[in-house]
Amino acid sequence: MASPSRNSQNRRRCKEPLRHSYNPGQFHSMAIRTGPHGTITIPRSTSDTDLVTSDSRSTLMVSSSYYSIGHSQDLVIHWDIKEEVDAGDWIGMYLIDEVLSENFLDYKNRGVNGSHRGQIIWKIDASSYFVEPETKICFKYYHGVSGALRATTPSVTVKNSAAPIFKSVASVETVQGQGSRRLISFSLSDFQAMGLKKGMFFNPDPYLKISIQPGKHSIFPALPHHGQERRSKIIGNTVNPIWQAE
Repeated sequence: MASPSRNSQNRRRCKEPLRHSYNPGQFHSMAIRTGPHGTITIPRSTSDTDLVTSDSRSTLMVSSSYYSIGHSQDLVIHWDIKEEVDAGDWIGMYLIDEVLSENFLDYKNRGVNGSHRGQIIWKIDASSYFVEPETKICFKYYHGVSGALRATTPSVTVKNSAAPIFKSVASVETVQGQGSRRLISFSLSDFQAMGLKKGMFFNPDPYLKISIQPGKHSIFPALPHHGQERRSKIIGNTVNPIWQAE
């Protein structure tokens, strides 16, 4: 984004014609002319050396703005980073309106070669994130050490021709203190196990325990739902337990 022009003050209309404010260092190169009625006229600036040019801005580009799951070729993500890079830099895939870095749909480390330029192949598979016929996403490049956002791709439309017609279980909810997060609710049922190890004198009394565990990437914060556990009821005296209607 271009920084504000230093000379923006010069272009303002002043109610008092003789009151102007300038940096003292500007006067030696500024042609000041006295116009009619004693007013001071200053030439307009036609350029600003502080403007950020496209050559000095980090970019992240994607090979296509459209992707059909199971039909399109894999996407190629190209980066050209002007700031500091690190071996821990990573690229995340996000819903187009997501603003929190930890709410990625998927992510990849960009590699350990430390290059400011490079590319990576990205294959998108059907998952619970693409339950609609079309979903808009983007990719973001983050600095591994500081967590700073370096660059973002334009939007990519992902089409899932196999999207179900029933309502998605994924919904957007607001969690107090955690911002807007895409929460996935799901249920598991009708578990069974076969051939569990027997004890010396008796069969086991098995139960099932499920917990939610975060990814192992150290830069992402711990969240309240990480480590939650659920236990099933105990099925007594069996090596082939079945948990039904639970």
